[in-house]
Parts: sequence; C-alpha cells; structure tokens
Amino acid sequence: MPDTMSRILVFADWYLPGCKGGGSVSAISNLIELLGDEFHFYVFTRNRDNTEDQPYADVGFDQWVTVGKAKIFYASELSIRTIRQRIREVEPHIIYLNSFFSRLTMKTLLLRKCGLLPSSAVVLAPRGELSPGALELKSFRKWLYRKLAFPLGLYRNLVWQASSAHERETIQSSSIPGSSGGQDTILIAPDVPNSDVLSRAYSPQRPKKESGSARFVFLSRISRIKNLEFALELLGSAQGDIELDIYGPIGDPAYWEQCQERIRRLPDGVRVHYKGAVSPDQVIQIFSKYHFQILPTLGENFGYVILEAFAGGCPVLISDQTPWRDLSKVGAGWDLALNDRERWLEAIQSCVEMDQARYELFSQRARSYFEEWMSATPYRLRAVELFQKALEGLSSPRVPPALERSIGAGQ
Repeated sequence: MPDTMSRILVFADWYLPGCKGGGSVSAISNLIELLGDEFHFYVFTRNRDNTEDQPYADVGFDQWVTVGKAKIFYASELSIRTIRQRIREVEPHIIYLNSFFSRLTMKTLLLRKCGLLPSSAVVLAPRGELSPGALELKSFRKWLYRKLAFPLGLYRNLVWQASSAHERETIQSSSIPGSSGGQDTILIAPDVPNSDVLSRAYSPQRPKKESGSARFVFLSRISRIKNLEFALELLGSAQGDIELDIYGPIGDPAYWEQCQERIRRLPDGVRVHYKGAVSPDQVIQIFSKYHFQILPTLGENFGYVILEAFAGGCPVLISDQTPWRDLSKVGAGWDLALNDRERWLEAIQSCVEMDQARYELFSQRARSYFEEWMSATPYRLRAVELFQKALEGLSSPRVPPALERSIGAGQ
C-alpha cells in the first residue's frame, strides 16, 4: 500500500541528545513522540549542543540517522545549499520552523521567497522570541530585521503556532507599523508535555520546611531574558536563612560574570551554588529537593520548566510575562510584575517565613494545578489541528524552470 502519512521536516537549532537548547528541545521531542505514528518526522539540526564547540560524540552527522520516531540530520554546516538539499531530499508536506530569528528560519524563508523549494506548507513557532522582553534584547538588530523581512513578504502565507493566548497576542502585535506583516493564521497549540515522565518522576516527599529558612532553585538557561541577576538582588534583600541553587547552561558568559559579581556581594545569610546544566529527565527530581522555584523571566511563550515545577509539587515565584497567571488564586505560587519590587520582596519573605503545614498545602496545590492542566488541555488535538490547518493551505511559489536548471548546474 502507498504511504499516505504526511512528512514534516523540522528545523531546530538544537535537538537531542543536547540539553542546553532550552524548552524548545523538549517541546519538539515530546511532539514527535506523541505524533510520530501519524506523521513522518525529519529533523534538521546542528551537530553540537548550544554553547558547545565540539560535535556530539557517537552521533553520525551529515547523514540521516534514526532517533526514536524521527530521522535526524545532524549538520556540520548550515549553508543555504545544505538546507535546500535536505528539503529536496525529504520533499516535506510541512516545513516546521522553531524560531523567528534563527538563521535556519531566515535562510529557509528566503529560499521559499525566491521560489527555490518544492511545494510545502510552513508552520512557524516563534518560541517566545516576539515577547516584549525578548525584543528588548539586541532591540535595534531585531527591529531592523523585522523592518526588512515583513515588507519583503518572508512571513506571508504560513501558519503561526502560539503556545498560549498570551503568545498569540505577542505575535499579532509583532509586525513593524506600516509594514505588511501578513500573519495569515495564528493557532494556539500548547507545547507538548511528556506525560509519562512528568507523572513517573513525581514524589510527594518534599524537603522539610522551617519558618525562617527556604531553599530556592533557578533552573533555566543563564541569559539576560531569564533575569537571574534580578532574582539574586531580591534574595539579597530578604531576611532569613536562604539558599539558592542555579541549574542551567551558561548562554551568555558576560551576563554570568555580572551575576557572579552580584553573588560575591550577597550577605552571609544567602548562599548560592551553581550546579551546571542538567538533562531533561533529571528536572522534576531536582525540583523535589527545593521549596520554591524562582524565575523572574522577561518573557516565556510557554515556560515548560514552570510546568515541570508544578509537576514536582514545587510552588513558583515567576514574572507576569508567561502564560501561567493568577497563581496566587489557586495557591500554586506567585506571578508578579517585574516593576513591582516590593511585591516580589513580600512574596520572597512569605516563602522564607512559611512553616511546614502551610508549605505542604502550597506544594499540594502546585501538584493539583499541574494535574488539572494536564486533564483539561487538549494539547494532542491542538497539535494535530495545527498541522492539518497547514496542509489545507498547502502552497509555495515555484522557481521558473530556466532558473531551476541554472541552480542545479551550479551545485
């Protein structure tokens, strides 16, 4: 029988076995595990992890290799020529881009604009890059790119994936005033959690909580958008016996040096330790060792690590720049405005002064919040609808035959 399953070619700067690429790695791998029996997935990615100079050991690169339910191409170079060759090999029904500003995305959309690709639908997941906080970082460069890319039509005729209503709003407002952004379709499809891992790793045993002390954890990439320095400044202003352990890859060495300088100036009652990067399957077990997660992020499209904290029964202190809102109403934590320093200090002091009985209630509510979200969120259905919608509008400009022959002769 002929194979009727649609082919989806995923472009991602980083993928498994890497663990330093942020939440998008988990989102993509979980999606493939969930839908890998209904779609043929191919992943084009780098042959090394984020911030690493050396390629993965024991991984074949510059060839298609099978990993789980997908075929992966670990590329040693990301030229337009290589990208085009891989697309022509796969002949995907859908090209799935997982960044707005990635060079992979820019090159692929430029090839499409020039009519140099086979007919494929395009789905673009910005992964939080269009949030106000993210756009403030390297703002001129990002403004200039959008100023050029939108009027050129690079982002026309595609389906946008928003992981939440919060991100949909940021996508809708992302085009440069006066340009034709052309955001045809924006569908909400939440990041896919690994329900087996999230459920299996949970332990109701929490660290003992005494009034006057608290153990906090920061588990995320160390970069300006995650706002670790702000967390350090706040903890240094609180009263009590405070411990903070930091997990995550160092994505911005200059920013990490600023954080280290802040750590050196902290009072004796605040102890901070850097624990390094961790693999995704360790995350929930790590959360089980701490009382609270602290993450004053400048912007998250989904915040997979926040969901993992809830899964581990770990209440959170996060900014209001994520989809996870009104947490104090359900007793799972706090989501606070970044310009309200006093409210942050009050929340941190409440954490420190909390006793065992009250903490157990907070922890139980965090876990309950996770379970309710898992049962109420149709993430599988939304993912299927995302790709079905893209297939309904399948179209792509084709290159003139004369130009096609000249390009082929030049390769």
